[in-house]
Amino acid sequence: MSDPLFSHSDVVENNDSEVQTLLPNLANITVGYLKEIFYVAPGGKSWDEIENELAKGKVLKEIYNLTDDYIEASYQETKVKLEEHDFNGAKELFLNLCLVNPGEPKYWGGLGKCFEGLNQYEEAIECYKMLTLVTQGAEPLPFLCIGFCYLKLKDKKNALEVLEEGKGICDPHDHEQRTMLEQFENLISVCNQ
Repeated sequence: MSDPLFSHSDVVENNDSEVQTLLPNLANITVGYLKEIFYVAPGGKSWDEIENELAKGKVLKEIYNLTDDYIEASYQETKVKLEEHDFNGAKELFLNLCLVNPGEPKYWGGLGKCFEGLNQYEEAIECYKMLTLVTQGAEPLPFLCIGFCYLKLKDKKNALEVLEEGKGICDPHDHEQRTMLEQFENLISVCNQ
């Protein structure tokens, strides 16, 4: 299923080994992040309960039994904010969606777009790096986004490296990727100037 913000054909399931390895690290970040937001642990659970569940590799969606319909409604609301250029509002919601289900590519892509819209390119790069992880590096779009952000930071060396890698992923026979291939080539030529 194609998403208007990002097209991903290879969504990684949470049992993927790289994502599974990453989840405990996200859990540590998540507990700290949650403690910054909430005065008390949300949902009637203690911080220890939440931390223990996260350490087991569970995501907040599982811990709080959030339904797919609820999460999708939240995502739709978040997309509207992003499309209306309410980057701060969308950023907060995308952060929450990434915490709820860190294996979902469209949340990382949306969060990256928010940071880009706020001219916070280093943070955007980190989100797009997460996007490459959850898509197993099979999608060229995150590489294009990372390259663009490096160029905005005037870092042509890193931009060129990531753009060359992303260009190599593009399928020249795929119409959508052919257009993207041209974008890669344009940005690579900027790097070589």
